[in-house]
Amino acid sequence: EMDGKTFVKVAKDSGILDKALTMIDIDIIFAKVKDKTARKISYQQFEAGVSDMAAKKKMTFDALAKELMLCGGPVIEGTVAEKNKFHDDKSLYTGMHGREDGYAAHLDSTAKSKSVQVEVE
Repeated sequence: EMDGKTFVKVAKDSGILDKALTMIDIDIIFAKVKDKTARKISYQQFEAGVSDMAAKKKMTFDALAKELMLCGGPVIEGTVAEKNKFHDDKSLYTGMHGREDGYAAHLDSTAKSKSVQVEVE
């Protein structure tokens, strides 16, 4: 099963979009091949959608199917965080996080202060 977002992503990642076949056309084709109340399409409906895309691009079903298969899978894009001086520059850390001996020394000092010495006679 495939939803509309994935259907559009397949078309976009495969590079078949152009002036003859736009993202709006892909959305319309998806709405046309799916059942009225459904949100997803089956494999047979996907094939019908590919057939409609091929007709829109004026190519054969087999040629477009081959182009879709040769695209190499989904393209994953992400963002990279920008530099932040308060996170990246450890000299600007405050409190126990800014200490050179770090958090472990803090744990040792609190453990020592909680110990009580009792003299036994």
